[in-house]
Amino acid sequence: MVCSCVPAAVQLLWMGYFPCAPLGPTLAVSLQLLSLVRQLFMWMPPNTSAWCESFEAYLAGMGYKVDTKEGIRRRFGNAYHWYCILEISLDEHIQQQLQKSISPPSDIPLADASSSHYSPDSDVFSSKMRPSQYLQQCCPLCFGGHNWQSNNSQQSPSDVDAIVCIDPCFTQKRRSGQPDDPVNPTATVFLSPEDIQAMECEVDGLRKSKSANQRRSGQASRRNHGDEGDVFEEGMRITTSVLKGCNDSFTAADERRQKASTQFFSDTGVMALLCRHDRVIHLANMTSAGEKQHYALALIRSLFGHLPSNFRVGLLYDIGCQLEQSCRKWGFLKSFLPRISFAISVFHAFGHQWACQLIYHPRKREGFGLSDGEGCERFWSSIKGLIPSLRVSGYHQRLFVIDFQVHHLDMKSLNGLGQWLLRHWNHCQEKKASASKGLRRCGVDIPTLQAEWDAQIAAQTKPTPRHTSKSVENIVLQVMETQKSLEIYEAKLVVLEQDLLHGVPDMINLNIQITECHKKVMNFKQALQRQRSTLGLNGPADLARIQNNHLRQRKFELERLEQSYRHTVSEQRLQYHTEASVKCSYNNLCLQMVGLIHKGKAPQGSIAPLLIPRDSLFKLDVDDDIWQDVGLGDDADGVLPAWLADDKVRSGIRSLLELRRCEEEERHLLKEKQALVLWFSEQWACMQRLWRMQLTSNVDDDLAYELNCRLSKLAGLCLMWQKQLSDFPGAAYENWGLSNEDLHSMVQVPRLMCVDADDGERLDGFESEGEGEDDTVLDDELLYVAEEFALADEYHQHNDMSLAELSWGDEMDSDLLGMDPPSSPSKRARR
Repeated sequence: MVCSCVPAAVQLLWMGYFPCAPLGPTLAVSLQLLSLVRQLFMWMPPNTSAWCESFEAYLAGMGYKVDTKEGIRRRFGNAYHWYCILEISLDEHIQQQLQKSISPPSDIPLADASSSHYSPDSDVFSSKMRPSQYLQQCCPLCFGGHNWQSNNSQQSPSDVDAIVCIDPCFTQKRRSGQPDDPVNPTATVFLSPEDIQAMECEVDGLRKSKSANQRRSGQASRRNHGDEGDVFEEGMRITTSVLKGCNDSFTAADERRQKASTQFFSDTGVMALLCRHDRVIHLANMTSAGEKQHYALALIRSLFGHLPSNFRVGLLYDIGCQLEQSCRKWGFLKSFLPRISFAISVFHAFGHQWACQLIYHPRKREGFGLSDGEGCERFWSSIKGLIPSLRVSGYHQRLFVIDFQVHHLDMKSLNGLGQWLLRHWNHCQEKKASASKGLRRCGVDIPTLQAEWDAQIAAQTKPTPRHTSKSVENIVLQVMETQKSLEIYEAKLVVLEQDLLHGVPDMINLNIQITECHKKVMNFKQALQRQRSTLGLNGPADLARIQNNHLRQRKFELERLEQSYRHTVSEQRLQYHTEASVKCSYNNLCLQMVGLIHKGKAPQGSIAPLLIPRDSLFKLDVDDDIWQDVGLGDDADGVLPAWLADDKVRSGIRSLLELRRCEEEERHLLKEKQALVLWFSEQWACMQRLWRMQLTSNVDDDLAYELNCRLSKLAGLCLMWQKQLSDFPGAAYENWGLSNEDLHSMVQVPRLMCVDADDGERLDGFESEGEGEDDTVLDDELLYVAEEFALADEYHQHNDMSLAELSWGDEMDSDLLGMDPPSSPSKRARR
């Protein structure tokens, strides 16, 4: 029976059940069960259909059967979805109350935290402002605390205040034709479609206007000065030829390249902006076929919308050199550009030109410490389990599930921030000791090494000699290159069409590949026709002569070798013969040069290049000798510079760069630990002040109860950080704002379930992975699950008692402090 004075949904909540609908619910699910399913779906791909089918099969085994045709899937899915929204809304409400009660120092006002995105029409930031509350909640290490400005005087001029990374993922896409779903009333880390569209319009407008101006000025410049050749663009430290080489090496730099078909997918991917602690700041939903620059620009502008006007950011991106060139060339992010230091993520740096690595590699660029810029890759790996289900979900449901997973990962990461700092500090000390030992071993003083490093950068980034861009020989070489590419894609098209005739499981992807291959073939045919028309009278004869020249053919074999790792499996057989022949030819030439040097037939000061081992061609490191232009110097006196010819200087330069990065990493870690302490002190003071206000006013008992629970969790978090940072420098003298006795008084020690088992009871083949390690090391996640089961058992025991026998005394409140309670005081009073 349902009382008509109170809605049925409210009465079910009082009883500890969540309804599947607000009016006339036909199914109610236990709150404890929903909490368990929520935790389960955080650690595995969410699948309500499989869970409901398994639960129905379990009920059938117990003698119960669901009488409806569709089962409980739809109703359970509704209950679970809105239960999650209720949990998120509660956190958002409490966070809003905390933000209203924050009183920052008078000389450092807070930014407006009412919106998580930047609005270009209302710039409310000043030079004295600190990062917004949104960023402080995203990462306390990067943006917590209020004294980041005072640290600027202690830093090097090249240091940055925070380091972030950007990367897209084209596997997180959604098929077209999915039904529309309602908007979820919760906050999101995704940029709004309006912000992305506004940035896209801005990018298109700047490119069109500046392209017209550059065409007019470029024509006048060519008439007056001719072809300028390889030059430095304004603000860039690498030449146009190097940038072109990097652009050709990465498909991400080609905005016109299709990575996902818009014909079959409405949402083609996700681009993420993360801090160096792998915590998500913003996400952008991608709807274009390629990796357009306006997504990255929108994320960067949104980030700077939450930062003070003198806050400096280090940006790691797979194609950071291309992004900086576009910003300087077209005027993107003009107001933020002086505060951005661009670099390339470590994993992708080796695909760039060597001159580009000298400038943009994070181990060579000042200010980035030991950051690798691969946080986005780790984030994509952590949510890869969502790919199958989100491929066929609705638009808003897809964003909600990713938001929910991001929140879970943030909470999981928050518990281990102290361990993260300690682990990176120890790693930094090991590398610093190794670098210092290398400097002592080389025997060269630091000023000399710094001068040699500056000379190496100047020599290896200078423009290449000027060439005539319209020479017949260059056009002939372009024709040969186009012919080779056309032959490769025609062969690939034949293979794909054969697969289409025989049939493959994934016909959609096969059709996409055939369509793209047809476009490539047509483009290369048109380009080949245009290039042949510019050969002139002697062009065809020169083309035939060069094609018969085996030395020229060797050049194209090298180019095919360079791109072989990007080719499909069907082309690997063609590439195998090329790799084998190039390795043998290169090594044979090196041996011939060695012989000529020993016979005295080589020019004075000649140095033979080193051989390439057959098994390590694609395992080259950033400092391998193959990258050095050994023996190719143009010094008139034949004297080679020390950075090229002196092994001690070269080794000392590597050690010096590593030592500098370690020193930067130390400054970053010390600053981040201080920011963590200040963030906790401020959060504790704010939460405790609001909690006492609620207790004295008696306005909202539910809010006071939730604040008390969060104070207990925050105290436990502080104790965990203190334990993790016990070996961190200065941790013993750090002031967290309150004593350990006060922290322990706020934390309820969880009750543990201890299961004793003899070694003989262990089944063969199921030994523990940690066998042999210290038995006193307990798994925090296992303890958390055990605590949840213990709480559930106690709840069911009390439910068996009558309401008169059920007592919520001080002892029971004390036992449940710090755990997820079944209900708040006001809800219990309604019973």
